[in-house]
Amino acid sequence: MSKPFSFPPYAEISQVMDWLRTETGESRITSETELRSIIALMPHPLFIKNADSQIVMMNPACEALWGVRFADAAGTDGSGKLPPEQVLQFREHDRQAFASGQTRTDEVLVWNVSQREMRWLLVHKRPTYDHLGQPHLLIASCIDITGRKQKEAALEETLRQWQQLALHQLDATESQHRRIALGMQGDLAQSLLALKLDITLLHGRTAMHQPLLHARAEQALTTLSSSIAAVREVINELHPATLELGLAAALEWQLQQHQDVPCNLRVLDDSAALTSQQTMALFHLTNAAIDYLSAQASALQLTLNLQRDLVTITISGDGAPAANTPTLNAMRERLAGLGGALAVTQSNGTTLTMTVSA
Repeated sequence: MSKPFSFPPYAEISQVMDWLRTETGESRITSETELRSIIALMPHPLFIKNADSQIVMMNPACEALWGVRFADAAGTDGSGKLPPEQVLQFREHDRQAFASGQTRTDEVLVWNVSQREMRWLLVHKRPTYDHLGQPHLLIASCIDITGRKQKEAALEETLRQWQQLALHQLDATESQHRRIALGMQGDLAQSLLALKLDITLLHGRTAMHQPLLHARAEQALTTLSSSIAAVREVINELHPATLELGLAAALEWQLQQHQDVPCNLRVLDDSAALTSQQTMALFHLTNAAIDYLSAQASALQLTLNLQRDLVTITISGDGAPAANTPTLNAMRERLAGLGGALAVTQSNGTTLTMTVSA
């Protein structure tokens, strides 16, 4: 059976009583006996520590939550009952509470001695000081939030699995696009080019003696040229051939194809060994960033710092588009799947910085 609560001198009891009046709204607490009775009956776990982080009071609800009797913990900082690393953490939290002079709230893991399991607690600590202003008591309460933390962990795991599935599907789609593009380039595009060469020869040989056939050949050449251009556009949309040469080469080629908004390219480093999936993803993300900034910019600056251990892509424009849009949110999610992050800064324009560990 636990020992009766051992309270320090009256000044300390008065502080506890003042705190309970504030917390409970009960103004009729006038004696130490009433205080002991109320604390013992409260279902809410309460404990008090002194300036040396030694436990000077625990109510039965706190004993049950910690799995340790007050009789065994009184006058200690928990050493011998709780894991050493937890004791050090609690002492640091106590020190910070006294230093702040304000109520401190922490989410902490506590080893329940009797149940032999870890429990998540939400701990509120209110520091008090003596007449000289020195740390005196920490009046604390705690709530078991293990169930909430378990639900949060389960939700995070579900979201993580969903993100992995979404990224896997995206990688599969991009890989499929690459296979289709390479297949079109190797078969359809080459066949169209061979056909164009044959019709070009026919067009040249019929110029003098077969004007009707010559005119039909010329029409066929025009149609073939349009078809070849359309096929190349589809291939480049699916997977530009220059991606096989690396990210820097692919982006340089891409910028040459689109001159709606002038964009200057700087390559500081190009030593990163990126996989084809990483290269493709970063290519599409950079193009999305360029399109996003181009809407309100008259000029852009693209800087590639593709180091072996860290890839940094910076796109700056002199416009100021909205800082939180579906486009940026989608970019953040895609970068998170690559183990990277997106930073948006707005000062004399807008800068998007993408970083990915290579």
